[in-house]
Amino acid sequence: MKLKISESHVARWREDLHKAGRREIGGVLFGEQIAEGEFRLIEATRQRFGGGGAVRFHRRGRPAKKQIEALHAAHGHRPERFNYLGEWHSHPNAPAIPSARDEATMHQLLADQAGAVNFLVLVIVRLSKESVLELSAATYLASGHRLPCRIVIDALSADPPSFDSSEHEL
Repeated sequence: MKLKISESHVARWREDLHKAGRREIGGVLFGEQIAEGEFRLIEATRQRFGGGGAVRFHRRGRPAKKQIEALHAAHGHRPERFNYLGEWHSHPNAPAIPSARDEATMHQLLADQAGAVNFLVLVIVRLSKESVLELSAATYLASGHRLPCRIVIDALSADPPSFDSSEHEL
C-alpha cells in the first residue's frame, strides 16, 4: 500500500507537534483512493480535547465517529473513493514505530468495524531533537496481518479544500 501525503500536511503535523511538546496527540485519517492500493491523504484531523499524556494517546470514539461522518458528508458520501483510512498519533517520547498497544488498538478498531472495512492505516509521527519530522506507517488487515505502508511526500499535489475540524468537536 502507498499513502501520498502533501507537504502542507507534513507542515501542519510539525506545527502541532511543536505545540504539543512532550504530550501525545492524534486523530483520524481520511483519504481518497487514487489507484488500486494507492491513497492520498485528504485530512488528518486532530483530537482537540483530552486524550494525550506523555506516553499514551487515548482516542475518543464518539467524537472521532462524528468527524468521520462529517468528512463523508463533505465529500459527497462516496465511500468507494473517499473514506476513513485509519488513525495517526505522535510518539514524542519514543521511536516513531507502533507499540504493542498501538498494534492491539488497530486490531480492535478493525474488529469494531464488523467487516465494514478490510484494512486500516496507522501513521506514527515524531519530532526529532533537531525538529525533523519522523514518520512511519503500517497497514493492518482484518485478517490480523500487518503490512508495510509506503509514505510518499507529495510536493506537487494541491491539498483539497480543508475540512474545518473545529466545527466538529473532537
